Amino acid sequence: MLKHGVGTPPLVGVIAGMESELSALGALRGDPRIATAVSGARPDQAEREARRLAALGCRLLISWGVAGGLHPGLTPGTLIVGTDVVEENGMRHVLVVPPIPGLRRVRLMGLDRPAMTARDKAALHAASGADAVDMESHRIARAGEAANLPVMAIRAVGDPAARALPRLAADALGVDGRPRIARVVLGLLTEPWALPALIRLKSDTDAALAALAAIATRLPGLAAKP
Repeated sequence: MLKHGVGTPPLVGVIAGMESELSALGALRGDPRIATAVSGARPDQAEREARRLAALGCRLLISWGVAGGLHPGLTPGTLIVGTDVVEENGMRHVLVVPPIPGLRRVRLMGLDRPAMTARDKAALHAASGADAVDMESHRIARAGEAANLPVMAIRAVGDPAARALPRLAADALGVDGRPRIARVVLGLLTEPWALPALIRLKSDTDAALAALAAIATRLPGLAAKP
């Protein structure tokens, strides 16, 4: 799913997993310098969309959105920037660090599945040295390397390392990046005890989205920096 300005070649391609993450861009959604795509938290789709944005002529690709915390010191709403992203097979992709103050530099872990439990997160942190995890950055980095384009990963921490994701969250997002409300409601009918965890997850995600919105206006000028 691709959106971009008409008549002006975009400079920056922004790929996110959720529609709400793109909404954090605010007025930039209509800026012809910015092209956006949403993957619906599907890593293969993130890579395809990144390749499409590269083909549009973007000079920079940005992995944008919420990340799960792996380092115990990262709290919801912490703004982070990836120095590199590592995959489970050990493959490492170097990322460009933007000149935006207030972003904590971290190693990211790229997964093709969600890190659901605190035990999963602790194991990933120990094995990779990564401080946060997401499902898009590694795939976008692959696309950037194929197109010889710089890639940045600007994220905000949502769920912290010690907090498990509720099982219902694993399949709660549609391919359009929007919540499957009906599916979640039906799931709660059989797992009503999951409601407090879903409420906590929403609160964590809201904190991350607010942090992203606060720095979104810095994105258009980044294409000239790498």
